[in-house]
Amino acid sequence: MTRNRWLSVVAIPPWTGEVVDATGPQPKAVLDNSTQEGPMAESYTGEAYCVKCKEKREFTGHVEETNGRRFAKGICPVCGTKVTRILGKA
Repeated sequence: MTRNRWLSVVAIPPWTGEVVDATGPQPKAVLDNSTQEGPMAESYTGEAYCVKCKEKREFTGHVEETNGRRFAKGICPVCGTKVTRILGKA
């Protein structure tokens, strides 16, 4: 039975000739954005229709803008489903 060299921990790609760790690239450090100065995201508190509960629910979320439209996105406090309310043009 032959062993595939690409499944081992260290593999040598034939086109480079160098030793490469086959486990993949190591994760980079995550930058903490909380210390940076800049515009705060607009928050929204109001009602939105929850499709799973089939009722209007009070929620607090953030405002996003896509294609010139503003949306308030948050989470239903009862079932945890994402809810969205269209706020209008920017």
